[in-house]
Amino acid sequence: MAEPSWWNDLTGVSPVLAAEDRAEVAEWGDEEIPLTVRLAHAARSFARHARELSGEQRRQVLGVLETVLAGGSELDGNAVATGFFEALLAAADRGFDLQLVWDDLGPESRAYCEAWDKFTGVRRHLG
Repeated sequence: MAEPSWWNDLTGVSPVLAAEDRAEVAEWGDEEIPLTVRLAHAARSFARHARELSGEQRRQVLGVLETVLAGGSELDGNAVATGFFEALLAAADRGFDLQLVWDDLGPESRAYCEAWDKFTGVRRHLG
C-alpha cells in the first residue's frame, strides 16, 4: 500500500517522530510496512516522546488522526483505530500517562478508545 496522503502531516509535526518513522521504514528495507503496523510504531513513538512534544504538537498529531478516523477512507480509519489507538492504549497499560493526551483526543478517537476498553474489559478512568 502506498503511503497515505496524510502521513506527512502526521510525522511532520515533530522531527523526533519523523526520525523514528524513517528508522522503522529503513529497518523494513524494501518490504512495504502494513499501515496498521506503521501506525502502531507511530503510537509507541508518540507515547515515548509525548512529554517532550509541546501541547500543540500533541494536538496536531491527534488532530490528523481524528480527521482520518472521522472522515478518511474506511481502510485508513480502521488502520488508525486498530494501529494507533490500540497501541496507544497498550502503551498506557505499560505506564504511558493517557491523561496527558486525553483532553486532546477528538470525539471519534475518544469514542473508539472507550469502546475498545469496554470490549477488552479494561476499566480506565478517562476524561
